[in-house]
Formats: sequence, structure tokens, C-alpha cells
Amino acid sequence: MLATRQSLTAFLQRSTRANASLSQNLFLSTKVQVEHGRGQWKTYGDIQNFQENKFQVQTFNKISPVGLGKFPADKYDVRTGDSEAANAHAILLRSHKLKEEEVPHTVRAIARCGAGTNNVPVARMTELGIPVFNTPGANANAVKELVLCGMFLGSRRIVDG
Repeated sequence: MLATRQSLTAFLQRSTRANASLSQNLFLSTKVQVEHGRGQWKTYGDIQNFQENKFQVQTFNKISPVGLGKFPADKYDVRTGDSEAANAHAILLRSHKLKEEEVPHTVRAIARCGAGTNNVPVARMTELGIPVFNTPGANANAVKELVLCGMFLGSRRIVDG
């Protein structure tokens, strides 16, 4: 038993010395480049039009000015229509079919103004770490008004059916 332990200890010592010399040889033969982090930095968005301490929101469809007015102008830069929003932090859309190419690298969230998210590639946005959410019930007043209008039309026999 003692001989086995001694031979095992000797084997481990030899292998440790061999591994140490192998590691030293590998270390000395490895070329390390220090210049890898120097050079041109890759930037996303539009640096010239970047506004510090303001979130930029991009809209793809006509969204009510009353709703967009909820974003205070001192904290949010809301870009509507065809205006360029290269630094967009958020996207608001209604029926626009969003493509991955239209989502800047700076986007942190996508909001669908309405029910459902079928016009947004949710699976791909999830892979990119961008949350996608909708606003269920946002059109509840319109639905209520439509139902009441239908009830009035039916009760007065304006439209039979």
C-alpha cells in the first residue's frame, strides 16, 4: 500500500512538472496583440443628433397627438412620420408590419398600440433581448361606442338583420 502511494505521488509530481513546462512553452510561444482594442470605435445611431438625457421614440403610424402629448418634451424626443430616428430607444406602431431591418441597435422596447402583436417579429426580438408588448383594452371605448351604435340602429329598425 505504501509503495502504491509513493509511486502515485512520484507520478503526480512528474506529471505536474511536465505540465508546468508545457504550459510555460505554450505561454512563451503565444503572441499577444495589444492593439486589438485600439482603432475606430463602432457607433450605432446618429451621434450628431444625439440628445443627452432624452429618450427618442420612433413612430411608424399616425398616432394621436393627444397620446403623444403624454410624453414630456424635456424627457422624450418623439419622431413621427418619415423623420429619421437613428437613436430610437423605443418604437410605437399600430398596423405597420415591422421588419428586423427597421429596428435600430439602440431600441430597448417595442410597443404595439392596440391588441395583439402579429405585425412584430416577436420571436426574433426576444432573441435580441427587446421586449415587445401591446396595449390591450386601448380601443375599449371605440368597441363600446360601436356596440351601442349597433343596438340603437337595431332597436329603431334602421338596419334590420
